[in-house]
Amino acid sequence: MLSARILARSLSIASLGLLLSAGCGGESKPAAKSPTQPEGDAAAKHHDDEPVVAVDPAAGGETVKVVDGKAPGDERYALQIEPPAEATAGSEGEVVVRVVPKEPWHMNLDFPTSLEVTPPEGITLAEAKQGKGDARKLDDSACEFAVKFTPAAAGEHTMTGKFKFAVCQDEACSPVTEDVEFTVAVK
Repeated sequence: MLSARILARSLSIASLGLLLSAGCGGESKPAAKSPTQPEGDAAAKHHDDEPVVAVDPAAGGETVKVVDGKAPGDERYALQIEPPAEATAGSEGEVVVRVVPKEPWHMNLDFPTSLEVTPPEGITLAEAKQGKGDARKLDDSACEFAVKFTPAAAGEHTMTGKFKFAVCQDEACSPVTEDVEFTVAVK
């Protein structure tokens, strides 16, 4: 019975290592809100499980600890969304979506970082899906994407999306899928 548990745990750890080496997986958090939206949405769910340790074949067989702690955005990185101060119907506007790791964390430059945004009706995006090569900035200190949009009509328009990235420190990497949501006011 005990050996079956050890075997199951070993298989779980091996599967996690494959996921890490393939750049898959991650954790999901509630949508980040733009500064113009009210606070008070449900807080991130807390996970009290112990950290998982896995062997990452992509890292030359080194042991990698994947952190699954409480309120991940609070301790590892800050998500910043900057909608334009003013947008005009028929003219291109820009929203900046940025992640800034907090010390001792840094951006994982090998992870397949991406931002995919879904516009509402009446908004046209220059690029709905952007990858690492489209990032305005991507280095150890931050990752920043510019979401260029053209609204057809005045009003408030809310866009949603998924921001996939990973932050690392010396003994741990943390892949993240962050749900983003922001509203632009168009005149």
